[in-house]
Amino acid sequence: MIWKPSWAKKLSVNKLGYEIVKEMIRDCDRLNIAVNELKNGTTVLDCGVNAPGGYKAGEYASKLRMGGLAEVQITNVTYGDTSLPTAVVYTDFPSMIGLCTYVWYGIVPQPFDTKAEFSAWISGPGRVLARAPQKVFDKIDYEDNSDVAVLVVQSRKLPDEKVANYLAEKCKVSPKNLYLVVTPTESVAGSVQVVAVSGLEDTFWRLTEFFGIPYARIKHALGSTPIPPIHPRVYEVPCITSDDAIRYGGIVHYWIESVEGEDLEAIVKSMVIENYPVNYGKSYYQIGGHPPDLHTFAKEGRGFVVGEAGIYDTRTCRMYKAGKVHIEMIKMLLRNPW
Repeated sequence: MIWKPSWAKKLSVNKLGYEIVKEMIRDCDRLNIAVNELKNGTTVLDCGVNAPGGYKAGEYASKLRMGGLAEVQITNVTYGDTSLPTAVVYTDFPSMIGLCTYVWYGIVPQPFDTKAEFSAWISGPGRVLARAPQKVFDKIDYEDNSDVAVLVVQSRKLPDEKVANYLAEKCKVSPKNLYLVVTPTESVAGSVQVVAVSGLEDTFWRLTEFFGIPYARIKHALGSTPIPPIHPRVYEVPCITSDDAIRYGGIVHYWIESVEGEDLEAIVKSMVIENYPVNYGKSYYQIGGHPPDLHTFAKEGRGFVVGEAGIYDTRTCRMYKAGKVHIEMIKMLLRNPW
């Protein structure tokens, strides 16, 4: 049965995203970002390609990826004997992770495809207008009638008119009503927006796609992940990545309404890296990235895992916890042991 939430007709994720974009444009100098208007009218916010960007731009981009329905903050956390900058995110609308935060696979070639004219990971509220992927909309009855589309583009290049026209067509809006926030992986803003939301993105996928928990039963979510340093050739050469920070340092908390007989203890154990000894101790570079079969990737613990996870059962008032922050692994990767 498709879930019809009470807020579905009251909230427009693209209009909420647009309000965030307007604030970024107004404060572009303070955010160290550049605002460019393409010939077709599309607005491109450069948060790290030619402009410096930074922590605050990353916070804004993270909120955009969550449909404007999450709070994000950069703070400092001490893990054992080591203090690291850390991104914290929480939302009372976790279904937005499925609606907005998931990477839009197949829309353009993935980054580091050297043969592609333009490659990127794309996410954000504009996906709702395109109703992609359809499997999400088979779970939740939500439609955004906004005439404005907002997308977060994780790319080393700024999109041109050709790319913008293509994305506008997919989102069913005029190019002049399309807003693209560009956060390269190897920028501070890019690193922030990935660690801020991807721990929740990965574990929400595991809960809903792998274990089949309906969106309606996941009530609240909170996550935190250390922010790793950036490398100009991240994922191409051995170095610590945002995925490593998530796998070994990410913490997630979910409030879930269970059903009788559901084994939340087994589910939470499956969410943490330490329960996959074949892949524990390896960097993301060493395991070779995402394969086409995401379910195998999740089953083997190569992805869709974090360091520590907690599930709070709102039906029984019980808490289930597994894992911990593996600070020694993070410190080893930060020393670049390769």
